[in-house]
Amino acid sequence: RGRRRTQRTSITDDGPYLAFCARAAQDPDAFRAFRREPVYVQTLEHVSEQQGGEYLRAIRRDSPHLLAESLEAGRANDQLGDPVTYDYPGVGAISPVTLRYLKVLSDLERRFGDLTDKRVIEIGVGYGGQCSLIVRRWPVRRPVRSYALVDLEPALALARHFLKTLGVVERLEFIPPSTLGAGDYDLCISNYAFSELTRDAQDRYARLAVGTSRRGYLTCNFIGQPHGIDSWTKDELERLHAGAHWVPEEPLTHQGNRILVWDDATAGPQSRA
Repeated sequence: RGRRRTQRTSITDDGPYLAFCARAAQDPDAFRAFRREPVYVQTLEHVSEQQGGEYLRAIRRDSPHLLAESLEAGRANDQLGDPVTYDYPGVGAISPVTLRYLKVLSDLERRFGDLTDKRVIEIGVGYGGQCSLIVRRWPVRRPVRSYALVDLEPALALARHFLKTLGVVERLEFIPPSTLGAGDYDLCISNYAFSELTRDAQDRYARLAVGTSRRGYLTCNFIGQPHGIDSWTKDELERLHAGAHWVPEEPLTHQGNRILVWDDATAGPQSRA
């Protein structure tokens, strides 16, 4: 991460990373082990064994039922892309990245309850791992109404291929930034990606989708400047939506990281004027 080029929109708007995503979406050999490719590990697949254990402890404390009800969905994620896995006591071999996605699922369920019939939007989707766990948590009889995935075209292509291979195809929308229109969403989530966008991109996303979502869960870092990206500050992010407030990231994966949350089904976005 951090290679500079002109007209970048985010930290992950990076030539080698995007080129590999495009190749992995088309080339079966590249897809078979894409989660071990160095450029992909550097960008997304870098959760440590220790951090995975901390995620697992938090899940056991807050949502032990997920280990019975959603663990197999997580294992299904790990059947694709040949990720590095570790043997965790009581769980067995699993990717620490998948444990992070399960921890986010735990937080969403505890904060917002059942997502049945909710319209969800995710900003920055990786390979679709978070989406797959959320969509399969509320299955056919009680599904989310829709799930919009917003990312750069090559990343979307890889996520589309990943989710299609898993059989997760219904109620999904794949939206490149250039075609994102104003939407009415019940929940907006982002694992670091929104905080890594340029200021111009954040302004646009906030106006069209993020700031108007009734609920939000945005894990944020503040590493844009070292990577040549001018992003919103912590105070500006906090003004994204009326009622938004910070909660700690657990486990803390980088000094200063926090999670911005709000839950207001009636209030609109707070003005940033």
